[in-house]
Amino acid sequence: MREYYFKSIQMIIDHNIKSEEEYIKLVKEYNLLSAESLKYISQERNFRKIIEMAKDILSYQENPSQE
Repeated sequence: MREYYFKSIQMIIDHNIKSEEEYIKLVKEYNLLSAESLKYISQERNFRKIIEMAKDILSYQENPSQE
């Protein structure tokens, strides 16, 4: 499950997803978690906050020594 979560987060960044509707289109094309599953795992109901979290995760992966 964790690998699907990170794959979904990575796709949000790679495809510059700006809304839940855009993400849902990707779910159909790729083997990604549904928007509802992503919200449940992230413990966040607001999809825009998930997008912000994805950007934070990506920036941390690029510069892990900043923390």
